[in-house]
Amino acid sequence: MKTNMIMVIAIAVVTSLAVDAQSQTPRPYSGKSPGEVKQVMRPEGFTTPMMGLDDKQREELKKIRTEQVKRRIQTRNLLKEKHAKLELLQTADKPDMKEINKVIDEIAAVQAQEMKAKAADRQKTRSLLTEEQRVYFDAHGDKMDRMHTDRKVRAADGDRFRGQRGGPAGKG
Repeated sequence: MKTNMIMVIAIAVVTSLAVDAQSQTPRPYSGKSPGEVKQVMRPEGFTTPMMGLDDKQREELKKIRTEQVKRRIQTRNLLKEKHAKLELLQTADKPDMKEINKVIDEIAAVQAQEMKAKAADRQKTRSLLTEEQRVYFDAHGDKMDRMHTDRKVRAADGDRFRGQRGGPAGKG
């Protein structure tokens, strides 16, 4: 009985020490508002001072981005619909392979169309930049584009995809 009591006390002491040590660990962004933390963790892509964009370039890029975000939201919704249809077909009691393959081809066509549109947007963006800006964009543009556009799509889509890569919950 005495041994059990000593064991319980030892466990309680070790647990309280561990909790106390965790509470004293400094938090990297404590005392900052969520907006300030987002600004530190997610640079604004094209608004970075390194790009040196003028007001006209910013406005044109904003238009391209707005069109891109609208299109990507529509594409994402269409792909969700097609994936749901595919899942329904694949889980049927008697799956129709001809129909399954048709839906797979439709998904591939939508993805190809989106890739082509993204390539066109990239070239539109490059055409607005000076040679120096293009060098920076070519070196960092994909990363900036993903951060900027994905954030806008998540925000427009109710922020359901926050913190996830690759799309809807359970898929990425």
